[in-house]
Amino acid sequence: MTTRSPADPSLPLADLMSAAVPAPGGGPDGGDRPEPAPRRARRRRRRPLLIALALLCVLLVAGAGTAWWTVHGLESNIGHEDGVFDRTALPDAGPRPEADAAAGRAVNILLVGSDSRGPASTGSEADADFESQRGNRTDTMMLLHIPSDRSAIHAVSIPRDSWVPIPGHGEAKINAAFSWGGPRLLVATVEGLTGVRVDHYVAVDFDGFKAMVDTLDGVDVTLKQAAHDPSQNVDFAAGVNHLDGARALQFVRQRHGLARGDFDRVVRQQQLLAAIAGKTLDDGVLSHPLRTRSLLDSMTRTMTVDSGFGLTEMLGLASSLKDVRTSRLDFRTVPTTGTGWKGKQSVVLLDSARSAELFAAIRKDTTWPAPAKGETWKP
Repeated sequence: MTTRSPADPSLPLADLMSAAVPAPGGGPDGGDRPEPAPRRARRRRRRPLLIALALLCVLLVAGAGTAWWTVHGLESNIGHEDGVFDRTALPDAGPRPEADAAAGRAVNILLVGSDSRGPASTGSEADADFESQRGNRTDTMMLLHIPSDRSAIHAVSIPRDSWVPIPGHGEAKINAAFSWGGPRLLVATVEGLTGVRVDHYVAVDFDGFKAMVDTLDGVDVTLKQAAHDPSQNVDFAAGVNHLDGARALQFVRQRHGLARGDFDRVVRQQQLLAAIAGKTLDDGVLSHPLRTRSLLDSMTRTMTVDSGFGLTEMLGLASSLKDVRTSRLDFRTVPTTGTGWKGKQSVVLLDSARSAELFAAIRKDTTWPAPAKGETWKP
């Protein structure tokens, strides 16, 4: 059941500019308060890169200081899903994985994106009852791993057609888990597949991407080769492509006309996240409070999170990531053996041995195994 936070009255501009937010640390034992906004020269040198958490969007203001309204004015936009981690109604799922003691303060977030193309499926404006959304599937799925020492941000994409065990349903494509049982069954499926304990769940609708890109006056992505999408009848040129919101959606929706199909679509999702975060962190965006609020407002309206992950918790996590740099960001796709057929379904087949190595490294918060060609991408 989705609950909503009560709306708070808007503050005068003077208050928005001057008030500060108390933010706890990202781990269970807390952390430091956010530092004041750095000078521009310092921002260029250190540039806190919260790129993999761009979908959380409020984390993007951590490096530039945060006003009172960030928590109180935007919290009401976000939908909160109760019982995401409750296994009572999922007896076939078994108990949740225990957090590995070796992982310390590491945080794992399941990030999903849906392309509903209809009424809101996420955020405070979404229908409160999951039954009204039954049949929807997730188009993007990433497991974000933030290590205990907060030295990096790692994002592992799980292709939506991955053939996996789903508690109570046998084997199926992983995105069917949400269709059949909502966030609760999806989290149970991911935890069962990986053995990783998920600390938080975040879902956004692709309309949130569109609004963010338009607020940023478009973003740039670079392609090595030109691509034509016969399904949408659109073309993308080799080299730099400037995307407005509508074209950004076409970019991440393309499945046909790509050499590696859904695998290239995953890379495009990663590229768009990188472009949004990079543009957001440019000088002049976060330093302008009204534009920043518009940016955050556009994204939080299409965001749903587990009931224990409010804006205050997000900002605390962001504060602990303030020193992360570009070189410490990784996008990876879970190891696979390619595609195959299950009956009449084209599916993605996971490489069980190599996936197990990667998931073990996430659980223990240790160095990840070297990726095979095509499994990793960096902005």
